[in-house]
Amino acid sequence: MSYSDKIPTGEELIQIKQNTSSSQKSSPSHKHTKFRHKEPLRCAFINCPDPVYAVTQDYGMKFMPVWIYTLAAHIPTDGRFQFKMVDLQIESFRKVSDSDVFLFSGKNQDLDNILRVHSLVKKKFPRAISLIGGPITWSADQADSLSKLEEFDHVCIGDGEEMIVEILESLRTGEHLPHIVRAKKRFELSKAIPMRKDLLDSTVQRYYGGIVEVSRGCPFLCEFCDIRTIADNNRSHLISPDLIVEEIDYLAKKGIHQVTLACDNFIGDQQWAMEVSDKIIDWQKRTGLHMTFYTWLTIDVYKHTHLLEKMRKAGFDLLFIGIESFDTNSLLETAKVQNTAFELIDAIKTIQSYGFIVVAGMIFGFDADSEDFGKIAMKGMGDSGIISGDPNWLTALPGTPLHRRMKLAGRLRESFATHGGIKYSTNIRYILPKDVLIKGFRDFMQNYLDGEYQYKRLRTYYQTVDQGNYIPIKGSGFGSLLNFLRLSLSDRRALSQISLRMRRFVSNPKNISYFFKGFKLAFSHRHLEGWFGYFQFWMFAWTNAMFKYQNLGDESFDLESVSDDFDLEKILPKGYAETADEAIPKEKTLAQLQLTTEQLKKVIERKKKTADIFFVRR
Repeated sequence: MSYSDKIPTGEELIQIKQNTSSSQKSSPSHKHTKFRHKEPLRCAFINCPDPVYAVTQDYGMKFMPVWIYTLAAHIPTDGRFQFKMVDLQIESFRKVSDSDVFLFSGKNQDLDNILRVHSLVKKKFPRAISLIGGPITWSADQADSLSKLEEFDHVCIGDGEEMIVEILESLRTGEHLPHIVRAKKRFELSKAIPMRKDLLDSTVQRYYGGIVEVSRGCPFLCEFCDIRTIADNNRSHLISPDLIVEEIDYLAKKGIHQVTLACDNFIGDQQWAMEVSDKIIDWQKRTGLHMTFYTWLTIDVYKHTHLLEKMRKAGFDLLFIGIESFDTNSLLETAKVQNTAFELIDAIKTIQSYGFIVVAGMIFGFDADSEDFGKIAMKGMGDSGIISGDPNWLTALPGTPLHRRMKLAGRLRESFATHGGIKYSTNIRYILPKDVLIKGFRDFMQNYLDGEYQYKRLRTYYQTVDQGNYIPIKGSGFGSLLNFLRLSLSDRRALSQISLRMRRFVSNPKNISYFFKGFKLAFSHRHLEGWFGYFQFWMFAWTNAMFKYQNLGDESFDLESVSDDFDLEKILPKGYAETADEAIPKEKTLAQLQLTTEQLKKVIERKKKTADIFFVRR
């Protein structure tokens, strides 16, 4: 049976992860690197994202592995190298054929699946050389857990564009290459080149839209965020607006209508964001072509109405914004100051009034969270009219100040972190009792999935859009039902998910009633160009949430809280400030420390007043 021939159940997916983790502990470490002297060197890029994440977080949609198209563009075409890509999101493992070098990349959640696929590759092609790079190696390095990747011949840490050619040439000529290869410097994005065109030509239609990387880095200081931990990444590194438009133009001429502009914060440099928007508008006028865009940015964009107008005219549709919490105490704890300088609900409404859909990132499990964390989130999301976005648990990412604080306090735990849908698991011991956390989450989801609540969210959204700022975009919007169905029809797992989603939805007559009420509401706003797209996206988001959350039980959560005798003073552990050592300006590190320290002291005092109540419950 091939890699993609079977739809695994939730239990089977978890078992795969557990078996992979245990097998890695007993496997022997790699000792020798086997070099090749062939010409050309045969290189194979292998994309193998975690299937659990793909099913539960991407809802079966397949997105192009932009890392392959980007790195492939840097490989010389002078005959020294041959390359191919195999995307195991789509293709069977049988497509993996003999090569001299296999290149892997991924994120933290992909680790177990990468290790599993790598093991299969090594077994099938024992003489081949394997490399791994990308965010997963940086994270492992920060966590002092590079040993998890020891079966790879070479582990590459840093920007791939900066070292891909040197690495492959060393392998081709037989020069020595160490097991750990570190980029000597950051890659200058001003020197970025277009993605590999011949690879795009042959594969891009397999994916939901396209992806164009536009910038890296973010100037903010959130304690839990690992963007800041990469050297010189606490500022925006920018790709030329002209190159961005060139990439968009190429994808548009290939029939692509939805594009993700990948970045850490699109408005990290607002002047550049304005220039990109202007260039896209000029391209539209010049070519008559149109795209719709999805990107990531911060809530403070609400203050820049001229930029919001230009982004909307350029075709921006969905904006992922880390709202995190509607509790100011929780935001201050993690130095999310950009979300506290104004009324958060008003800011969200201002952004959505132009026609954007805010995809809200929400986090549960802050030390400052009260017992009513779910109710606070429900009210905030309802009052602001957010029609997309759902919560995850706070996780301590390696290298972040949060990870360091949890480690100093003895609050880290061994866990393969997941994002729900199959099972929730994190690496933090929380302050609130486990039963309070689980009950709060389950109560939140029970109310969140209710038709009446969903309808109220949609009604508030339409009322916000109908206030006079609305700017329509040309095209079907980023959330294209037809494109989604086109790709799903060729994927049994996606079809199975759609079927389950629909069965869960129609099993409750109340849902059907609110479906028609929602359509009637949407139809009453038909004077808004694109009115149906919002209704369609609302339904998509609602049924997605049903797929993930409707049958949650206590067994769906692998969470842990601190013990009854935990010293609450350790919420702000000794050495937290003294051990701060990041490759960002010292004054910025000190600013985050001051904000977090002041808030955590207040948290400790509040928690001491409620500790007896919680410990009795345990």
